Amino acid sequence: MSSIGRMRPGRAADLTAILELWATDVRDGRRDSLPGHANLLALSARFDWGARSRVIDDARGRPLGAVFVTSRASPEGVLATLDVTGSGDVAPDLISWALRFSRAAGASWAHLYVGRGRGDRLLELGLESVRPWWRMDRSLTTPLPDIVPVPGYDLIDSRDTSRAIWARMHNQSFADHWRFTPRSEDELLAGKLPEMCLMAVTADERAPAAITICAVDTFSTDSRPQPVGLVSSVGTIPEHRRRGLARWLVAAGLRRLRDSGARTASLYVDGQNETRAHEAYLKLGFALAVEAEVWEARLV
Repeated sequence: MSSIGRMRPGRAADLTAILELWATDVRDGRRDSLPGHANLLALSARFDWGARSRVIDDARGRPLGAVFVTSRASPEGVLATLDVTGSGDVAPDLISWALRFSRAAGASWAHLYVGRGRGDRLLELGLESVRPWWRMDRSLTTPLPDIVPVPGYDLIDSRDTSRAIWARMHNQSFADHWRFTPRSEDELLAGKLPEMCLMAVTADERAPAAITICAVDTFSTDSRPQPVGLVSSVGTIPEHRRRGLARWLVAAGLRRLRDSGARTASLYVDGQNETRAHEAYLKLGFALAVEAEVWEARLV
């Protein structure tokens, strides 16, 4: 009798076992961290397990591996993201199913993130390495960078403006970035403290110019001092770039994260970002902590 069972749709009841698989991935360097609490709640509550996930069990009915597929519309077509966990023996079958599902669902592209140097078997499945993807960390218990306002601009937070402006600002800021996918105000702001959602506006016309969104979360199976302050959506619309706005907002966000109890700050950045954002983060005290690769397949 085979020690590996048949592939089946996932179900919410699998989450505990899948968390154990994810934890093994973290220990083995295939994943940088477990999903945070907010992401786990979304996965258990709103994810379409039956349609968008598959699990392979062992002979005793315990999950050996799983794959999840999410998708977003983009100007280049629908982009599917695959999240696979489990041993190398079951991962190819799970990824093959996810690619077939993504193509049938109308995706133009499918990609997944893997630890650096761990994607060799993906070539056989029709994927290629297209991008380095980095996590950069810094301590919040050491001296923080000075907050240096930019003349001609004011700093506000989401208590001072409507929610719709945030989605518009995010999308304008990232429209020229690799594999841009628009975001809604709920995606950006849901569950975030208003004082953690920062925006630079022009002092005269109050025109939005740059944003940074921060949050505090706690991660298990993680070497970072907890809780972790997450810095995301660091974006400036093109006509206001190269003026120090992102540095100002991130420095202000770090101070607010520390005051909220976070001990470490982390952010993710495209290693080939055209604006060379990682150089600004290095100057703010961040250091490269985890190197991953984006592997991608074109489906149409």
